[in-house]
Amino acid sequence: MKDKRTLTYTIENTIAQTLGEWLDIHQFPRKTMKELFGTKAVRLEGQLCTAKSGLSEGMVLEIIPLKESIDHDPIEMPLTIAYEDEDILIVDKPSGITMNSKGQVSLANGVAYYFKVHKIYGKVRFLNRLDRDTSGLVVVAKHGLAQHFYQMQMDNNRLEKWYRATVQGRLAQEREVLELPIRKSADGIYQEVHPEGVMTKTEYEVLHYDEPEDTTDVRIRLWTGKTHQIRVTMAHIGHPLVHDPLYADEGVLESRQSTVENDDAQYYKGLQQEVRNTANGQIEDIGKTFALRAYRLVCYHMRTGEQIVVEV
Repeated sequence: MKDKRTLTYTIENTIAQTLGEWLDIHQFPRKTMKELFGTKAVRLEGQLCTAKSGLSEGMVLEIIPLKESIDHDPIEMPLTIAYEDEDILIVDKPSGITMNSKGQVSLANGVAYYFKVHKIYGKVRFLNRLDRDTSGLVVVAKHGLAQHFYQMQMDNNRLEKWYRATVQGRLAQEREVLELPIRKSADGIYQEVHPEGVMTKTEYEVLHYDEPEDTTDVRIRLWTGKTHQIRVTMAHIGHPLVHDPLYADEGVLESRQSTVENDDAQYYKGLQQEVRNTANGQIEDIGKTFALRAYRLVCYHMRTGEQIVVEV
């Protein structure tokens, strides 16, 4: 019986003389393909083959991804599955859980349990990551080839990541593209804008301004994937996420405080103090966290090329 994970391709209009050349043209990872040839998981016209096998138009190529051991402890937890096919799983992560942290139950443990129950023989490979308090869509590759091809989509900006957030204050521009160099700070906790950082690109669009609360709902597209990128970027322009315990500090709000009336400045100072005290452990729990949700993903099916749009 044919393995349901089998990837099937029909050779068409190719200049490649050998299978190895065809695989290179289509950017298959050489290391992974070497392993697959070694385990007899590649067939051409139903027969075992090698990278040196000759090609002709109309031939059918079959590749069976490697079976692997699950690499996290399976722990049962409720998972909201937003999308699934033979190659990827897209999970709606709740706020308050980490992706994969030593010494605590994380999303990786829940995905491992799902893999075990549904007999998915692969490691847990997250293609994107969310902070503990960020909710929303997380893509999990079920095997190494899926990880490779969807990572290529991320690198080429064909895999789109969209977020909604609530930030402090009223933004001066309705839409803006921000390109900033970000790196980890010396304390190893924060990320910071610094000339020696990795260049990032963040695009936002204003959705709604709440005048009584002086907050703005925004839609954000991440063009790059740096840790805390949205939080650092919005804080850098003076509009940190509401109740962000790391980045809503005095330095971030200084520019805004200098442009508002004294009463408003005092309000922002009080909010900033509340958040900073929480970060320092002086207030045990104020019951608030920043509002950031990965609500939309767009990618292209690695087998058919059809567009996949997932929203929650």
